[in-house]
Amino acid sequence: MPSDATLSVVTISFEDPAGLTRTLRSVAEQTYGPIEHIVIDGGSGPDVETLLHQADPSYWQSRPDGGRYDAMNQGIDRATGDVVWLMHSGDCFAGSGSATVAMSALNAAGSVRERWGYGRVRIVGDPTREGLEWGYNPFEMRNFALGIRPIPHQAALFGMDLVRRVGPYDVNFGLAADHLYMLKAAQLELPVVIDAVLCDFDAGGAGSIRPQHEHFADIRRSWDLAGYYPWGRRDITAVASRVVEYSARSKQIARSVLSRRARVGDR
Repeated sequence: MPSDATLSVVTISFEDPAGLTRTLRSVAEQTYGPIEHIVIDGGSGPDVETLLHQADPSYWQSRPDGGRYDAMNQGIDRATGDVVWLMHSGDCFAGSGSATVAMSALNAAGSVRERWGYGRVRIVGDPTREGLEWGYNPFEMRNFALGIRPIPHQAALFGMDLVRRVGPYDVNFGLAADHLYMLKAAQLELPVVIDAVLCDFDAGGAGSIRPQHEHFADIRRSWDLAGYYPWGRRDITAVASRVVEYSARSKQIARSVLSRRARVGDR
């Protein structure tokens, strides 16, 4: 790697020793260096503390926190690297060279501390989509803000100077606070799109299986907090969002029907 930029990987965890073990191993296997690994555990008990003692990441703590986004903010505040990457418990890099690929792409675009970028993820944990890749290229601000072309958060990395400009994750926003964070980041700097699968995406997580109407309600709330409306006016943008939501729900229903028919046919 031609750059000596340091990477801080922040991992949040709560009562997930198996997932945390996978993430610790995945970070340790990265060929990029130096990597600072910070683990913020929500107080999972002595077994996880023993695991962390043995793994010996750069920094770890195991005590109650205010939830996932509070833990993420705590981890970022502890980070000393030029770039921060949120790789939660259970998340894994796609390969040992993933961090090198991502940091190289960010470095080629200019000062890594002022930029951010994202790559693709490989879907795991969903039998109907297992092994498929997800991630949109090129980046389209309007469609991202509408929820049509979302960014896989675990495949995103952020320069520390930009992180300070964006501010902390909103601990009161809910499960889509990562979307709000990236919307704010994109208003300051357009992301570098990295043409590579960077990590595995567990499609069975809470943010992936919640109802579509909750997701799109959060998308609409994010516009007000970020001060950005994809179609300029909130009323027009809200109509466009409803169309997108109904289309997405129709596709989801169609996939469910086809999946049930396939299961019946296999019997």
